[in-house]
Amino acid sequence: VAVDGGFVQKPSGRKMRDVEWVDVGVMGTQPMGDESTIAQVHPRKLCEAMWEYSQSKGSTLHIGRVTEAIVDVDGTMKAVKLEDGTIIEADAFIVACGPWTNEARSWFPNGDSILPHVTGVKCHSILLPSKRVLNQAVFFEASDGEMEKGGVEVYPRPDGDAYVNGFEDEEMIVQERPGEEKVEQDDVDLLQEAIRRTSTELGGVEPHTKQACYWPETPDGLPIIGAVPGIKGGYVAAGHSVWGILQGPATGLSMSEVLLDGKATTVGLQSFDPRRFQGSANYLSP
Repeated sequence: VAVDGGFVQKPSGRKMRDVEWVDVGVMGTQPMGDESTIAQVHPRKLCEAMWEYSQSKGSTLHIGRVTEAIVDVDGTMKAVKLEDGTIIEADAFIVACGPWTNEARSWFPNGDSILPHVTGVKCHSILLPSKRVLNQAVFFEASDGEMEKGGVEVYPRPDGDAYVNGFEDEEMIVQERPGEEKVEQDDVDLLQEAIRRTSTELGGVEPHTKQACYWPETPDGLPIIGAVPGIKGGYVAAGHSVWGILQGPATGLSMSEVLLDGKATTVGLQSFDPRRFQGSANYLSP
């Protein structure tokens, strides 16, 4: 949906055809698909469902912060050491830490020369309880004003919530800890203002959840998936940018094939090989 970027409230007049709940400042629309071509995934529910299945097959969860990958003199994985001193034996170790994957550069011997920097982009989101279940997800575009900088997206959910995100920060090395990301009220205000200026239905609704997260970026924009160079039994699978929840399941399946069969057959991983960064000073810089 293209809207007036300066948040100028134009008379809505006759409602624009095919627009369900965006009714202020609309300048044009373009459909991206319908129920036959587009589906929505709820990240938390998907992860919880996949973990429940894994647990039923005998998987166990150990929560802790890795500080070191312990390897033999020949570079073979032996174990990982946690922040509390716990040692967990492991002949295979996959680093799949999203925007925190950059920390793995300090875990492996010579890690800063075999793995690229993985940066993060912080983005805020809010959940608005709508009075009815909305049907249209909307990606806003504007040629100027606050909306141009925002990249605001709205995803209605079947439970009545509307998930709103946008106004991302600059790319950076992530310092905040997982689950401790600070919510900046200024960014929340921008999201609420964007909705207030584009929808009379959602504009006056107070969010019941305000949150912030990071997505990961690699130097060339492609994920890094495969063996950690020089470490037998060490792997990395990260850097999917904003597509992690979409590409994560296929990545996980491919990595399971690598571990069990020695080769991925579901997805060709050649383009994502971490070795593509070796010897490139530009790519190894943050």
